[in-house]
Amino acid sequence: MGNKNKKRNKSEHDKKDKSNNSNVDPQNVKDTEVETRDKEADNEEYENTEKLHDIEDNSEEDEPPKKKKKKKQAVVGETNEKKGKKSIRQMKKEKHLQRQTEAAAVAKDQLKSQCINYLSQWKHNRDNWKFMKAKQVWLFKNKFSSNLVPDSSWPTLLEYFESAKGNIRNMLLEDAKKVINQMDEWTEKQKDNKDTEDNEDDVNDNETPSNKPDDTSYKRARDLIQCLEE
Repeated sequence: MGNKNKKRNKSEHDKKDKSNNSNVDPQNVKDTEVETRDKEADNEEYENTEKLHDIEDNSEEDEPPKKKKKKKQAVVGETNEKKGKKSIRQMKKEKHLQRQTEAAAVAKDQLKSQCINYLSQWKHNRDNWKFMKAKQVWLFKNKFSSNLVPDSSWPTLLEYFESAKGNIRNMLLEDAKKVINQMDEWTEKQKDNKDTEDNEDDVNDNETPSNKPDDTSYKRARDLIQCLEE
């Protein structure tokens, strides 16, 4: 009898469980399953991220520390020395200009020597002398300069111009008269200002006005006019 009662009670209990299970909402069961799966996925993702962090931390520890570059400190003395020194390009440019100046001076001296020799040959070796227009033009332009045409060559140049004909003769007289007129104007101006501007005259006694011809030019201009107008 006891066993029969136990079996009966067990069967009734199973029926109650089935009835209870039959009353469970299937939607709730699905929701709980989804939640459990999401939790498992979140846990798995969390574990993966933790592993990545551990790997990154280990890799950072393995890398050697980077050395900081030291900034070069500018030395004031060195910069001033560099500023004082000329660049190679500038030095080459200055040397080039110096060579050009020296070459021009040498060429000028050579031309002067050639023209004076040309004049001397006209005087002393007329048979081998040959007319050259460029040298005559040089003598014409520099006739009043004692630096280019020395005083020793002036009498010969005066004879050379005395034989000149045509337009060059008129040009020589025109240049000579300009020098004479400049000297006359300067002399008259000095006389007019002598009484009224004594103080200025005292100051200007030691100065040479720019419009006053030098004595050599004035003397040569007089000689040239006298020679050509006779």
